[in-house]
Amino acid sequence: MQWSLFVLILMGLGQCAFSTCPLDEYHFISETKTWTEAQSYCRKHHTDLATVTNKTDMKRLCNYTKNVKSGIWIGLYNQTDTNRTWHWSLPGVEYTETKTNWVTGEPNDDTFPGNCVRLHPFPSDEWADNRCLEEFKFVCYNGEKM
Repeated sequence: MQWSLFVLILMGLGQCAFSTCPLDEYHFISETKTWTEAQSYCRKHHTDLATVTNKTDMKRLCNYTKNVKSGIWIGLYNQTDTNRTWHWSLPGVEYTETKTNWVTGEPNDDTFPGNCVRLHPFPSDEWADNRCLEEFKFVCYNGEKM
């Protein structure tokens, strides 16, 4: 019994060591909230709003937009109205400018001020700036190891 348990544990560790193993969790919340309300909810029940730091994160988040027509809040926001300075809601994670995640022409302040970011629905799966007072479903991030 002990030997088989040891082998199962070792197999699980080996899979994570030699492949991409998701250490962080995303939680889709089907309630609609403003960006600030969504951030508060995520900080209370999880870690924070979703952060996208690589293509794997983006692919995982895009799974949540397949059945959502209006898109979902993520944890990216602009602290000012005049000088575009984007930040992740999660403290200590820096935003790195990547043009590939934005919808063409975004950010554009079309819904001035567009200081919060939502992930467009499938099949676009790109970012757009929106007024933070609009209400969308959202994805929380849990930084605890699974």
